[in-house]
Amino acid sequence: MMTSYTTNASAQQNSQGNITNSTAGGIQPNINAESMFNTKTMTLGNNVKTLVVLIPNEGHHSAGEDKEARFLDQHFVPENAVINTGTTVLWFNGDAGHERTIDVKDANGKSVFNTGEITDSQPSQSFTFSNPGNFEYEAEGDPGVTMTGTITVKNIESPVISSDLSATLTKSNSNNIDTVGVLMVPTQDIDSYIQQITSAGITVDNTYDFKDLRGGQKGTGDTQTLIVWTTANKDVTETLSSLSDLSADLPYS
Repeated sequence: MMTSYTTNASAQQNSQGNITNSTAGGIQPNINAESMFNTKTMTLGNNVKTLVVLIPNEGHHSAGEDKEARFLDQHFVPENAVINTGTTVLWFNGDAGHERTIDVKDANGKSVFNTGEITDSQPSQSFTFSNPGNFEYEAEGDPGVTMTGTITVKNIESPVISSDLSATLTKSNSNNIDTVGVLMVPTQDIDSYIQQITSAGITVDNTYDFKDLRGGQKGTGDTQTLIVWTTANKDVTETLSSLSDLSADLPYS
């Protein structure tokens, strides 16, 4: 496995070289794709207003099936999100040919939001988490499979800072990111996908390549790339429309 693009500036390393997202001063934002892959967690900063969680292709399968069907060991990417109070969250369905409905519950098990049906390559309705707390959400996958994720809402004091060099050089503040999301694409055509994303005015903050669990599908190869993308002062609906067009053309099935 290897990182194929820039590493997010908010990712810290301890003396053993492991990526961590906490400091003595409190919660440290971390949107590093490699860290997210390994820990299943992403921590946003107080400048991020919107998070777009990916429902990955084949995310409706579970571990332990006779034939491995998953690309990675996460029903959602990130499967666990730590966000600032007031952050809006929505889900983007990258699970080709499948619809999903997500139900969000608070710490008491009370449903606080339901997305309604999300068709593939489309975003869900959004929900703003206005108060600190711990939330769980779930969707039904294959028969007997419940897809689960968590959202922890805290008062975060630090911003996420872009690791994209061009963004850092051309903007007076590199911490003006306001939307963060994740996309999975076949690594074999990564240059083309990055060009499509950046041409739509979306920043590729960092990426991580990994050998997928199932050995690929026809046309995808067996290595996939997680792309952490960001925008600043860009209409979210316009951003998601561009990503929907790209997602619909991916060779996943």
